[in-house]
Amino acid sequence: CELGDVIKIEKSNSFQLKIKGPFGKFLDLNENIILKVINGLEKLYERKFKVCVTLEKNLPISSGMGGGSSNAATVIRAIHEIFRIKESKNIDDFLISIGADVPFCYYGKSAIINGIGEKIDFVNHELCNYYVLLINPLKEVSTKKIFEKLKILKKNKVKKEIKFNKLNLEFLKEKENHLEAVAIRELLQIKTILEFLKSKTDSLYSRMTGSGATCFSFYKNKESLKIAENMLKLKFPSFWVMKTKLVNSINDISLV
Repeated sequence: CELGDVIKIEKSNSFQLKIKGPFGKFLDLNENIILKVINGLEKLYERKFKVCVTLEKNLPISSGMGGGSSNAATVIRAIHEIFRIKESKNIDDFLISIGADVPFCYYGKSAIINGIGEKIDFVNHELCNYYVLLINPLKEVSTKKIFEKLKILKKNKVKKEIKFNKLNLEFLKEKENHLEAVAIRELLQIKTILEFLKSKTDSLYSRMTGSGATCFSFYKNKESLKIAENMLKLKFPSFWVMKTKLVNSINDISLV
């Protein structure tokens, strides 16, 4: 989607990482995924990358929106461009070593992901005309913990999808997020949010994103979106509520 963290990268005399933004204070400079990326790239290319990276952290921490993974992918792309490096033949192995969602974020296109994140089938979705509302209770949900507790019965296992190149709202409505029920057991507020979105707003489609705790809702027009946004802020004044739009590629995002 159009909403996200913002990263600025410049050549420097030494490597520096600066973090700011509304959620920057919750990040540990010494444990940030960007450090892992720089160290990994230096080993991959056997050289130093002296840059100053400034991260404006706009997304909640551990929110299920892939903020860390997309930040990692952005830095990897930027390093290749800034230093004019020919992409390593081992780039895909490197990407997955940083994180399961990093390959998807690196290529920056809508896709269906299989395996642990290394099998990517690019698709074009038909969701760009919808208006999207995001809401997070500002409670962290551990992705690792959610996956550890995930148990899918054989009869409910995900079936291999027939190849397709279009993804629309009707397709999504037939699917489910298997992590949602697990996350709700960890944080009941997710269920409260989803029930409110579905019963009190003109939502076309509501679901938890990733491993949680962020939930999203689609709306037909700006008016429905604005009404829902106001209702959520009134009902959940301490929650993070933001509106955005979906894109098919990072090239569709305006940086202005």
